[in-house]
Amino acid sequence: MSDSPQPHQRAFFALVFAFFVNFLGYAFIVPILPSWQTQFALNATQATLLVSLWAVPLFFFGPLTGRITDRFGAGRTVLVSLVLLTGSSCLYIVATNEWFSRPFLLLAVARLIHGASGATIMTAGLAAASQLWPTRFGEQAGKLLGVAAIGGLFGPVLGGLLFTWGEGMAFMVLAGMTLAVVPVVFLATTEIGGPSKGISGTVSIGVFFTDPILFRVGVLLAITTVATGALEAGVPLFLDDTLGFSSAQIGGVLLVMVLMQGIGSVVWGRLVDRKGPTRYMLVGWTVVVLSLMGVGVSGALFSGDVAVLVMICLLGAFQFSIAAAQIPMLPMIDTATTRALGEGNPGLAFGAFGAAWAAGTILGPLLVGPVFDLFGSWSIALGGLAVPALAALALTWSNRDDLKECYEEEISKRHVGSS
Repeated sequence: MSDSPQPHQRAFFALVFAFFVNFLGYAFIVPILPSWQTQFALNATQATLLVSLWAVPLFFFGPLTGRITDRFGAGRTVLVSLVLLTGSSCLYIVATNEWFSRPFLLLAVARLIHGASGATIMTAGLAAASQLWPTRFGEQAGKLLGVAAIGGLFGPVLGGLLFTWGEGMAFMVLAGMTLAVVPVVFLATTEIGGPSKGISGTVSIGVFFTDPILFRVGVLLAITTVATGALEAGVPLFLDDTLGFSSAQIGGVLLVMVLMQGIGSVVWGRLVDRKGPTRYMLVGWTVVVLSLMGVGVSGALFSGDVAVLVMICLLGAFQFSIAAAQIPMLPMIDTATTRALGEGNPGLAFGAFGAAWAAGTILGPLLVGPVFDLFGSWSIALGGLAVPALAALALTWSNRDDLKECYEEEISKRHVGSS
């Protein structure tokens, strides 16, 4: 299969739009959390729980979404998932307008459906990219996740503005944008990918725990999403509690943060394909640790607008650097899985590691909310995330040679095969 992106432009743009609306919806509710917190009398733990619920289906059913992708094809999987994604937005409308007797419960159900469909989009999309661009997967995956980050960037801004103007209209627009992508994906379904020819039904999920490289990469991936998930849930509540920001203002702050991660995803993905992943993972984790420690210190030293400005700068540095730790792990997942399982199981690979991604996304918000409720300090709640980041830096450093060897061994075979 040709590794040039040109023959697969229609598939690429279809995946781009699918990733965009997927993460647009994921981040859409973030600036709305304070309003829901007031409307439904939620504490910080309950409010951040709504963010975590998105990742629950991916955590429990990640490998299953991978099997579905391998068996029915990435194209069909993405298409059906987009239809379900549209339906979840309609449930948000019903819950927010309290047309249901237990609106918070319906919000939770909508979030679970949203997460399940979003999980399969991410699994199928990354699996398709690994097959369409085997030797440039880092660059292409970086672009897809960069666009996803842009969706995450516009999600809070759009959600905050629309919710301020009209609660029902906000989710009507979200449903309409998602539905508009369905025909785009439909036309590219075959090109995105059909069922895997070499799929093996005998592969055990246990290999992802017993293979040392796969397990370590999974742990590292989970830690990145612990940090990002905690910040996405905690920062809006921090800005609301500290300065009384409106939903639109919170969306503006998150825009700057996620923009940095989107830029980083594209930049680091391209560099990984050229020079390998390990060095950039080390750089990323180092800056992540320093920036998170800075958040805790600045919260203790400064107050008012100065504290917020310093924290925003530090969190922007965090977002750019976490991409350097996160994006290189995608080609590592791809190459390590191929070496361990052979060809024909890309969906299973990204489904299994989607579960690792989800584990961190669930744990992050559940970590930051209770810490704040316990200590009453956002600087402690957010700065304390430097502890797991430091553990990830140590894990990457101690395994740098094995990670590099695994990646270079498999990617050299692909270059030979494509020449």
